[in-house]
Amino acid sequence: MVCSYLKVMKSPMIFLVFMVIGCMSCKNNKVQEVNETMEQSNINIAATKNNLETTIIAYLNPKGEKEIDSLVTEDYLRNMNGIPVVTNKTELKARINLYGTGFPDYAITLGNSLVCDNQGYVDWIFTGTNTGEFAEVMATGKKVKIKGFSHLYFNAEGRIYREDIFYNELELLQQLGYSLETPNLK
Repeated sequence: MVCSYLKVMKSPMIFLVFMVIGCMSCKNNKVQEVNETMEQSNINIAATKNNLETTIIAYLNPKGEKEIDSLVTEDYLRNMNGIPVVTNKTELKARINLYGTGFPDYAITLGNSLVCDNQGYVDWIFTGTNTGEFAEVMATGKKVKIKGFSHLYFNAEGRIYREDIFYNELELLQQLGYSLETPNLK
């Protein structure tokens, strides 16, 4: 009786062993497929990140209006220190021209940046010499260096549709030679 029980058990045990081996080989194939898919996704993500980083660099120091046309959407929005200052591509070009006229030698250098999904986070430094009219004020001849931060949003085509920019406007004005007067409280 014991012997017949073992014979019956051997058959299911062998079947079970083959099932486990079969499942493991299927699992290994699935794991390999998943790894290949993830590797391809990582390549696509890396390519997208590189494209977005290239867009950010070009956006910070555009070479002309045509480049702006290729980098931002028509309904582009810029908020500066929480206040909407640009609501379309034409206004952005005017804003860039304002800084370009006031600081013809300006450059924006990229500090730390991070691209995650469809968003970019950028520390930047604006440097330039105020040798032209800036915001209807005559040139001061002063050099400025301002640190700031931009949070950029990209659409599916990799174009920027929104920027939230933060920097100390008072520091810019002080570097240009302006000062605040103590308010008269009487």
